[in-house]
Amino acid sequence: MIAPAGRKLGKYEIRQKLGRGGMADVYLADDGELHHPVALKLIEHAADPEISEIIEAERRGIHLQAHLAAIDSRVVRIYDSGDLDGYFYVAMEYVDGQDLAELLRRGPLAPEAAVDIAIAVAETLEHAHTLDVAIDGKDFHGIVHGDIKPKNIRIDSRGQVRVLDFGIAKALSLSRRLTRNEYGSVPYASPERLDFGQVDASSDLWSLGVMLYEMVTGLQPYQADSTERLERMILSRIPPPPAPDPCPEPLRRILRKAMAPDADMRYRDARSFAADLRAFREGRPVEISNKDLDATRRTYRTGDATRRTIPNGRGSDTETRRTSGPLPNGRRSDPGWQAKAPAPPVKTKPGPNLFLNFMRFTGAVILASLLYGAWTITAEYLLWKHGQQLERAIETEQITDPDQIWARWTELSKGNPSSWLLYGPRKVVRQKFLDAADRVIDAYRTDTQAVYEKDWERARTMAQRALSANPDDDARYRLRLADGQIARINGTAHNSAAELNLAVEDFTEAHRLMPKSPDPELGLARVYVYGFKDIDRAWQALQQASRLGYSLGNREKQQLADGYRARADSTWWDSRKVRGLPEEKDQISRAAGDYKRALQLYQQIAPYGNANASIVRVGVSLVAVEFRLHQLDPSLGRETPQ
Repeated sequence: MIAPAGRKLGKYEIRQKLGRGGMADVYLADDGELHHPVALKLIEHAADPEISEIIEAERRGIHLQAHLAAIDSRVVRIYDSGDLDGYFYVAMEYVDGQDLAELLRRGPLAPEAAVDIAIAVAETLEHAHTLDVAIDGKDFHGIVHGDIKPKNIRIDSRGQVRVLDFGIAKALSLSRRLTRNEYGSVPYASPERLDFGQVDASSDLWSLGVMLYEMVTGLQPYQADSTERLERMILSRIPPPPAPDPCPEPLRRILRKAMAPDADMRYRDARSFAADLRAFREGRPVEISNKDLDATRRTYRTGDATRRTIPNGRGSDTETRRTSGPLPNGRRSDPGWQAKAPAPPVKTKPGPNLFLNFMRFTGAVILASLLYGAWTITAEYLLWKHGQQLERAIETEQITDPDQIWARWTELSKGNPSSWLLYGPRKVVRQKFLDAADRVIDAYRTDTQAVYEKDWERARTMAQRALSANPDDDARYRLRLADGQIARINGTAHNSAAELNLAVEDFTEAHRLMPKSPDPELGLARVYVYGFKDIDRAWQALQQASRLGYSLGNREKQQLADGYRARADSTWWDSRKVRGLPEEKDQISRAAGDYKRALQLYQQIAPYGNANASIVRVGVSLVAVEFRLHQLDPSLGRETPQ
């Protein structure tokens, strides 16, 4: 099926192809009436019964997806559907951003980021699997997605997880099965789906487990050089290899349960899957009720062997006491015990001279003082000596790992890190921890590599250790900066105003501690762009960073472009509320100005990040805005973005 750019289907003008799945093609198109972009899904009508069945499933699924989108903002909204020019079409919300598949092409995600995405998908699956709705007199209990994979998960421009395309299985109740399995993607298909065509809640959870494994490791759990061999590997029901380091052990256990060979050993529903993921994310124990793990625990329990060798809870100590304790008549259980005559009274002598006692006591005190002084001098000398050894070991790089340095330092200082005897080692230890924190800060400042939440947590730990060794503003500055970045990441990911405000407070405090550093301003700019959607304050923060010597790079230009585009989208959308009123022209003019600023910035940095896709997205919006502006005032000519 070919639908070239520029072709019109009813009120929709096709701009570009976004992708293909199953029997459908999806295009980016412009709604000529509402003047906003849509994702237009097209299935060409044919006499093939299979295509007819798919189209009917889509018709029913539209209503189900609309109900689901009403309770879950991650689900794509449906605007319109019907038959047009030989096609069945569905006009859906266009979600700008990046597919998870695109992100994974750059490598695995940090475990925390991967788990956050998996939690969001699991929550959407929970809503879908438990949806109760009546359509055309028919009751539906739950819908399945049927095609969970990175290509169908999108991270939008605000960093939110969106679940795309509920696929051909969305119109089926959980009690039914498909007669074919090739609609889904084999690498993410459960053994039961490949074996029996079973598409249900369990198959969705299996797919989520496979996707989580891929996010954490960068690899799919089952790999083969052909689809046939891949199916055989999955059908063998041999567990995939455990996720390698740096995957944390609790997360490795979650993955093992999610892809257990026996379906009864896997997660029973999306809620329990999400609960274990949240427990891991929050640092709580992950209670895996896996039968294999239970069996392992039953065969090895610390101390059980010892207890089993002592019947009735009586050990050798008890037996010893029984053979040596007093008997009821007061005798002891000594076989050679005999009653003995009482000893004759001892005659006492007169007490010693008081002066002699005083001299003895004084001598003892003096001796004790001398011994204590000698011990103190020796202890202080040894402390100084060991401190010098640690200082030299660090300076000569005999030990370089910050964790080993911390272990040596805590053992040496033993709760007294401020001792004057440790001045030298304290200085080098503090500097090592500051340097470790600076490596993360410098990486973010220079944009040489991605800096994740785990990196900022590491920087925070290093700053805390430096502060413990020697409390000063240098360490406090790094601690507040790391705190601000962690709060920024969490606040943006969870849309939490409290976390975002905390980030602003931390960055402001970091600026107070180090007023000549541009780093707090860089953090503030990102909070204002993606958290509070305040492009003006973000611009002010970046200008302040420039005044402090920072040269704005591609990352900052992309942030500004994203901020202008987001404000333009909001203004353009709000203009519909005043349609036909004098305010409409002013709002649309402001939206056009912001779109042009965003377009110019994206063009400067392309192909950095997702700039090319954003250029297309902004271009489509700008055409729609200028078209409406021309309708309101014909004297204003329409411009075509370059």
